[in-house]
Amino acid sequence: MSDHFDTDRIDDVVLALLWANAFDDHGAHRAWKSLNWDALDRLHAKGLISNPRHRALSVTLDDDACERGRMLFQQWFAAAPPQVAAPAAKVDRPAAAKAKAKASGATTVHQFKITLDDIKPPIWRRIQLPSDASFWDLHCAINDAMGWEDAHLHEFRLGGRRNGLQIGIPMEGDMPWSNDPGLADWDAPIATHLAQSGARGTYLYDFGDGWSHTVLLEAIVPREASAKYPRCLAGARACPPEDCGGIPGYQLICAALADPSKAGEEARELPEWIGDDFDPEAFDPTKVKFSSAARRLQALHSRR
Repeated sequence: MSDHFDTDRIDDVVLALLWANAFDDHGAHRAWKSLNWDALDRLHAKGLISNPRHRALSVTLDDDACERGRMLFQQWFAAAPPQVAAPAAKVDRPAAAKAKAKASGATTVHQFKITLDDIKPPIWRRIQLPSDASFWDLHCAINDAMGWEDAHLHEFRLGGRRNGLQIGIPMEGDMPWSNDPGLADWDAPIATHLAQSGARGTYLYDFGDGWSHTVLLEAIVPREASAKYPRCLAGARACPPEDCGGIPGYQLICAALADPSKAGEEARELPEWIGDDFDPEAFDPTKVKFSSAARRLQALHSRR
């Protein structure tokens, strides 16, 4: 193959196609290996698949490879639903979002329960925002209500593993041949994809620490004329500190705070890093402050 081609991109395409043709074999992810042999060898060298040179007609993908293949396939080949197709790119996104924020005339609000996954006791928030909000608005509201600093990438995932929809900040550089990076969350109305009570999805924040939140649409209720939206109605427990190392790091912090005498040296240093005022059990919904989603979107576009 010519040296003028990006072999890492080729490997990613092959991995995405492997995922698209994968099948379950007694709990293992397997896929037929009738694809480019050089790419298969490189994927094996990267530790993503089993040795393709064995006699078996298929290769095994580990869980990480299967998930990466799914994400790549979704990024490159998923078609945006026609009801959220955006007109051609002459629209000033930040200005449009600001005008929409000022002119929001929704007569109903979406009420969500946001629960941080795999944490016990649960860390959760109940928030409301107008039904004509976008997923960008929802992202900003979740970040503010939880207590995150919006310092990392995020993504919403809706639907099943294979045919689900990903909504977030498009990353054009990840697409080897397309200028259409997928569904931007500022173009996606929440009412289009979360239309009935009981609808749910996943909100991912900080792909390094890997915080996953369950987003449950509890109800669609009439808008209160005197209320200011978004708003936080209830919740429990403090958000983990930013960049603490995901769930394992958060658990070390909690253990060190609960009983410093039983914590290791590394864990005993964590409270000094996060400060003396962090209380894992503390949360007051009346102290939640929501910043302007429109201004945050304008700032995002100014950096792109």
